[in-house]
Amino acid sequence: MRYLTVWEIDVPMKHREDAARQGVHVFTGLAENGSDAIAAAVRACEIAQLHAISGQPIPAGTSRVDWSARGLRPDWELLWDRAEKKQIVL
Repeated sequence: MRYLTVWEIDVPMKHREDAARQGVHVFTGLAENGSDAIAAAVRACEIAQLHAISGQPIPAGTSRVDWSARGLRPDWELLWDRAEKKQIVL
């Protein structure tokens, strides 16, 4: 039996035109391990970007543990190579 855990992926980000503006985009969802969690966060981000480019609303998860990428801004760059993963204990 596979056990899934809730994960938090914190991805540093910076503004594309103003390097002084920095922040963190937080993704959360279910995954089997940290590597799968990062892959799920990347996938949610890519899906959100595709929807935004085509003028469609960004899909939201149907529950608190579904991966989604709300609040993305096109003028910010996500620094995936610096992403941190954390297990969430409920």
